[in-house]
Amino acid sequence: MLAKEMVKQSLPLLIFCGIGGILAGSTLGVMADLLEQIPGLIVVIPAIIAMRGNISTAFGSRLGSAYHLGVIDADNMWNEELKQNIIGSLVLSFIISILIGILAYFSSVLLGVTPDLLMLITIVILAGIISAIILTIMTVIIIYLVFKRGYDPDNITGPALATFGDIVTMLCIFGSASLVVGVML
Repeated sequence: MLAKEMVKQSLPLLIFCGIGGILAGSTLGVMADLLEQIPGLIVVIPAIIAMRGNISTAFGSRLGSAYHLGVIDADNMWNEELKQNIIGSLVLSFIISILIGILAYFSSVLLGVTPDLLMLITIVILAGIISAIILTIMTVIIIYLVFKRGYDPDNITGPALATFGDIVTMLCIFGSASLVVGVML
């Protein structure tokens, strides 16, 4: 692929990614009160954002590879390969969310903060599952659009999913924490 074509496909997306990073960081600023109310929540944020970004981009890469191998195509995406990848992504998100909640609790205790274990795990599971569902749908849509337009998925899906993952996950953490605080406190 020519460098000019790579720049044409990637530059607008990379500018969007920078703006998305600012938006995700701004969400953290809005969460200041929740971070004070829920000890240990600040420990969760980098882990859950990394989890969602890694799972979503790996899912997108797998779909891109499946497309290049002819296993799926833009006209026949809903096959067994896609279904198995979706199930794997959602199950992995659930399991890792539980582990993140437990590890965040023990990390917080080591740092001298004693959070409510049930509250922390509930927030992480809710945020992890909701963001997993949203990002799984977004991944399928992005992959479909990239294939339909004839772009190279390697130039588009990784940065797009990482940025969408950061934004969606921060909003899900904020929403889940607000919900759990409203119910449990």
